Amino acid sequence: MQKYCPACGIPLYFENQAVCPNCGERLRPLLVHKIIRNPYLALILSFFFVGWGQWYNGKTGAGLKFFGAFLGSGLLIYFLTQIASNQPLTAQFVASSQPTTTQFLLILLIALMIGIWVYGMYDAYQNAERINRNKEIFTKKSALFCLPVIVFVLIVAAIISVFFFGMGKYLEPAKVVTATATRQGDNIIIAYTGGPAHNLVSKLNYGIGLTDHEWNSPQVGEKVILKGDMPGKDHVIVSVIFTDGSEKVILDTIV
Repeated sequence: MQKYCPACGIPLYFENQAVCPNCGERLRPLLVHKIIRNPYLALILSFFFVGWGQWYNGKTGAGLKFFGAFLGSGLLIYFLTQIASNQPLTAQFVASSQPTTTQFLLILLIALMIGIWVYGMYDAYQNAERINRNKEIFTKKSALFCLPVIVFVLIVAAIISVFFFGMGKYLEPAKVVTATATRQGDNIIIAYTGGPAHNLVSKLNYGIGLTDHEWNSPQVGEKVILKGDMPGKDHVIVSVIFTDGSEKVILDTIV
């Protein structure tokens, strides 16, 4: 049956003609390439976490294979590294001049890990392209798609925890207090002058030659007197005991 252009009415000699040769009217709708999965996003996700791009494409099994292979290679590298580090020094010296089987295995495993990582990105990209061309069916993202996000959050939380707990000792007030020793005739006067950590001080130990005297709960400006010998001959030592039990010498002088 003869077909005609709906715009100008001329006969059409080709049934599947897309455009009227007379008026240019489009006779068939444009084929729109529908983006179901973004190939570049799938590639980027696999760059940051092996298998993530496959899970984005809804391929749970494929993502697990890539992730498992990558993780397994990493564990083998860790164990081989531990074995190599436990070798005797003589074996390590020989290994430095001649590669060992362990070293060859480490090189192969590192190359394998890189290969899995790179091929995982390529596979995720190609898989997204196949989905967009309707060569593969996509229903929804894998249930494991959120796993990398959870892992990243846990890693960041662990790093923050280690940082804050590890830095805690540096954030404490500096354990600094001071004392002075002066001579007045045969007497030696020890004065406690305090410092930033005064609130952490439990007591002072002091003496000539030995810290054989105790000074409990000293107050800033308080003084004690010791009987000395000749000027320039008495070795005065003062140490502080903090509330956490730690001890620190704050004065060691000759008067």
